Amino acid sequence: MAATKSSTSTLHPRFIAVLLLSLCLLFWLFLWLWQDDARMLLPSRLSLSSADTSNEPSINPPVAASSNSNTSTLCNPETFNIGKWVHHPLHLKQNTIKSFEQATGYHCRQRFAHKCYARSDNREFTRSIHIMDYQWQPSECETLPMEPSAFVDHLQKHALLFVGDSITQLQYESLHCLLGRYVTPAKVDDNLSGGDSHIKIDKLVSNRGPSTPADKPAVAFLRSDYLIRLDDFKMIGPFEDEGDQMGRGHNFPWVHALNMFDYIVINTGPHWHPNLKWGPHRSDEEMLESFEKAMAVVFDYLKVHVQPHQRIWVRSTPYGHAKCSQYTSPQKTAVAPTGQPGEYEWHIFKAFDRVWKEWITKEQDERFQFLNVSLSNTRGDTHSRPDKDCLHTCIPGPVDEWNRLLYHEIAKSQLPSS
Repeated sequence: MAATKSSTSTLHPRFIAVLLLSLCLLFWLFLWLWQDDARMLLPSRLSLSSADTSNEPSINPPVAASSNSNTSTLCNPETFNIGKWVHHPLHLKQNTIKSFEQATGYHCRQRFAHKCYARSDNREFTRSIHIMDYQWQPSECETLPMEPSAFVDHLQKHALLFVGDSITQLQYESLHCLLGRYVTPAKVDDNLSGGDSHIKIDKLVSNRGPSTPADKPAVAFLRSDYLIRLDDFKMIGPFEDEGDQMGRGHNFPWVHALNMFDYIVINTGPHWHPNLKWGPHRSDEEMLESFEKAMAVVFDYLKVHVQPHQRIWVRSTPYGHAKCSQYTSPQKTAVAPTGQPGEYEWHIFKAFDRVWKEWITKEQDERFQFLNVSLSNTRGDTHSRPDKDCLHTCIPGPVDEWNRLLYHEIAKSQLPSS
């Protein structure tokens, strides 16, 4: 019996040690799996990226962001535009379209008009590479890097609508390409069109899993060059006439679709021109006064009908660059238009922006934000067809930064309050 007791007393401490070690290993494994699982929460699990990529902090929200990161250093739409275009040469494995798309994160088969790299002219391919040799770097704040798959998962539950002219369409096409692995173009249903077959809407749905409703939009674009009918400054609905327009395009009704989207980006400006409709002198002053009256109707409508959970971004309008073939790299300072021939009404865009910015600042309503994308004003080298189209820009290009800012703002709103 004595021998048995001695053997038992010798084994007991070893058993306890092994048990404790096993429990520690299981606890560590649980924590690791839980943290990895937490990254599936969108979009508050995103990694913070420093404006200086050489000092990029390794922070992975939500676990670390709530305790270690300083959210006060994150960009807002104003500080995001304070920075510079930094030369980071784009390295391709091969000089092919496929290699270019892999290097730039573009995944879209559509023949968008401003996909300069896909044109038959090899010089356009070379120019597109040079455009992408420069990356925007904010100097005073940090950004949340875009995670396309996570963004699509979020937008499938909280859809995004773009409303505006062909510049807003360009932003939609850019986002389509950036999210292209995880979205699919889909036919428009009566909910979006209001049953009016004349209303043309571009629509993307998630392709991530069978549980995704086939008809539920993640992202959509609806063309409305003026946001309001010009004849009588009326917010129109389906089956109503678009009214008079100052050029080619469309002015489709859009407010009937508001309740299907949590996020809405709107813009108008490039299609506004001096006209006898605004006054007898066809002056810039008359046009600006009419613009302000029209946009007041739009804003008043939105203030009444936008729900507390919805967010409206009024995007700024970057101007064009006359004789844009003269620019071959980013400019250190923006070359602003002055109203000379060939500059159309580009010099008025800042005044259009100022109208909305002042209203939004005065209103102090969290539903409305001004999305400043003036960083594009120093990229005269990126226009779609030098000296023929000096307003639209190539994609990929500066417009991608608009969408990264938009993503950043959406993701930032999901982070825990500090």
